[in-house]
Amino acid sequence: MASAKPSKTTAQPQAPAGLRRQPSQARAQQTMQTLFKAAAQILDKEGEAGLTTNKVAAAAGFSIGTLYQYFPSKEVLVRAMAAKGQGMVLQELGRYLSELENLADVRELDGRELLAKAIRILVRGFATGKGLSQSLIHLCWTLEKPEETASAVRQVADRLAIFFERIDHPALQAPSPAQLFVLTRSVIGTLRSASLEKSPLLGSPAFEEVLVQMAWALLARPEPLQAPGLTLGARPIR
Repeated sequence: MASAKPSKTTAQPQAPAGLRRQPSQARAQQTMQTLFKAAAQILDKEGEAGLTTNKVAAAAGFSIGTLYQYFPSKEVLVRAMAAKGQGMVLQELGRYLSELENLADVRELDGRELLAKAIRILVRGFATGKGLSQSLIHLCWTLEKPEETASAVRQVADRLAIFFERIDHPALQAPSPAQLFVLTRSVIGTLRSASLEKSPLLGSPAFEEVLVQMAWALLARPEPLQAPGLTLGARPIR
């Protein structure tokens, strides 16, 4: 079965459309982080209706003009926060891959658990909150443009393809491009729907387990079949 052919250099998350100023300097980066933190705090306390650019600027200790140097609207601000969150997910997947590559006995680890941990990273990053609150993730999904969602999914697929290319485990098979496409779109599409619907299943072990079962069904290496009527160390049964 043909495996996916990812590039060795994975593209970084693209800046959201509408971002006025690229934060290249450390001071500009710090300003954006302060604005992000203020926006997240307002959203958690007051909900989506209470989030305005004026409130964000005031809570961050900046003038509204400073905020508008970077974000011309609330929507662009939130999409920038979504891009940052997606970058965090990709970074965590990369760290997990590096950890496994540095293990001398990775083939002796439980293959299903290796896969389950990768799924957990996606669940936390795109639904239950890892660095971003659930309310912020919900708003990000609400405002995110289709091309931004597609870009995020493609980058996740690329990281997972690299994962299976480099981690040679006897229980896991390298996915075909079709398998990887179906897996990533199914998992992230499910997480997106659960977040938008504010499903009570989010954060439950049962929800995560079903995602792991689906991934395992696609990616587990089939066990070799034993010939009928034979048992190890015994004569054929007549």
